[in-house]
Amino acid sequence: MERLKRIILIVGLITEGTWGLHLNAQEKLQLGISTQIHNTRLMVDLSSTHVKGAYRPTNVLFAEYSFGKHLAIHTGLGYTMMTQNSDAFKNNFHYLALPLYLKIGRLKDDKRLTFKSFIGMDMHYLLKATHITPNGNETDIMEYSRKFHSDLVGGAGIKVRLSDRFFMEGLVSVSFGSNVAIDNAALMDINNLNTGYRLNLLYKF
Repeated sequence: MERLKRIILIVGLITEGTWGLHLNAQEKLQLGISTQIHNTRLMVDLSSTHVKGAYRPTNVLFAEYSFGKHLAIHTGLGYTMMTQNSDAFKNNFHYLALPLYLKIGRLKDDKRLTFKSFIGMDMHYLLKATHITPNGNETDIMEYSRKFHSDLVGGAGIKVRLSDRFFMEGLVSVSFGSNVAIDNAALMDINNLNTGYRLNLLYKF
């Protein structure tokens, strides 16, 4: 009988601990959707003045997992577009987007607002690339474009508590990358410098 009591006690402790870890993991997990608008400048030379900016969309489904009180990892999957924009032509690049960020900041239980910042990388897989002339003719330029490229990205903003489970973030960001195109006489080595705005809606489990 004494051995049975010990077994029951051990099982109870293990069950309680496992359930506690499960609840703790749920408290740290957030899922969300991000809608972004960014001003893309794709240029051979970062001092180029003939290349104009072009506002393009990004939409991402993402997950965040918190480590401790102030640090979280953020990743997701979505779609983004970049444009090399000039008076003579446009080159449009469509990508599958994979962000990977470290986010810093904490929304305390007794506050509705907190400052958030993040730093990381945006990775891109090319889906489509087209060259567009002023009269609207389109040419496929996939063979001149890199399948994969990545940008360094950072930003900051405000996180707002909407309810016990729902949160919203408004962020500004800047990113820099290179190697959008394969080196060639027509496109050379295109660099990109992007600034943008992000609106994230999050749900905490």
